[in-house]
Amino acid sequence: MPLQLISKGSSKKKTAKNLPEVRDSLIESAGKISANMLGMVSRVGGQIYSLLFLSRNPLSLDQISEQLRLSKGNISVNVRMLEEAGLVRKVWVKGDRRDFYEAHRDYPRKLLKEFFDRVRKGIEDSTRVINRCQTELEEASAGLKGEEAEDALFMKLQLELLLAFYGAASRIFDDFYQGREVDTDLLRKAILE
Repeated sequence: MPLQLISKGSSKKKTAKNLPEVRDSLIESAGKISANMLGMVSRVGGQIYSLLFLSRNPLSLDQISEQLRLSKGNISVNVRMLEEAGLVRKVWVKGDRRDFYEAHRDYPRKLLKEFFDRVRKGIEDSTRVINRCQTELEEASAGLKGEEAEDALFMKLQLELLLAFYGAASRIFDDFYQGREVDTDLLRKAILE
């Protein structure tokens, strides 16, 4: 007899989800991740990619539409965007005249690389801005006295803290991209100090 979980205060038995329910949950989650965190594809695009990624066989637009319970027009637009992004490809299925699609299986690798590249570019952009602000602050601070001089010194120290953080993050990315061991203590120190 299989083990069944019973929640406290309830005599109702908790049953395990079946495979289609788990798959649907994965697909819904992938859509949310795509839209909220990654910004690479829309929520529907993330759901379509996830469905194709989890399917052993290519699927037609009708099958995708039916399984996601979305309009065929919406599916068609998003599949086209996924194709243009190189995330899915059209394939031929013998004996069927419809267009079928399958996921490129290297998407997680591509996604991770693009995510890291975007973060790295953000670090470089931030460092440039901070350096420019430091130069402007130095020029504006010349000859200041009293409280203004103290404010300028405080601002200078704050900018140095930011540069230390971004410098540590930049070194971590350099080590990562060069295949060297990554010293996360650099970033931890910059965050906690």
